[in-house]
Amino acid sequence: MSLVEIEEWYICFKDVPTKHWVQRFLKKGFYHCYAFKLSPGGQFLMVAEPMRSHLHIDLVPANDENLNILLDCNKYVKVIVKIDTAKDRGHFCRFNCVEVVKSLIGLKSFWTFTPYQLYKELLK
Repeated sequence: MSLVEIEEWYICFKDVPTKHWVQRFLKKGFYHCYAFKLSPGGQFLMVAEPMRSHLHIDLVPANDENLNILLDCNKYVKVIVKIDTAKDRGHFCRFNCVEVVKSLIGLKSFWTFTPYQLYKELLK
């Protein structure tokens, strides 16, 4: 059975204060991006910001001050996405559950692909 979820996300683009060699290949004003959306209850803004070392997830109160801080970027796009929960991305896609967890905790373990390998790596 297919269940389609509708989500509204803000994708923000901005420059960063630090310099990195890859910036010479990027358009000015588009050195970095992050995303946020309103939580299901509407009380919080859920923020996902990829950093150099990890994936930063934050939950901040949904108020005008925090919204203005998050929208203080060069450009942003508000997107409505339809997620069909019956469609599979693939079991061993490049960004699977293991990659998400590794990114969240900043784990640099190139040869860790499966949940069991991750478990063993975390026990070291």
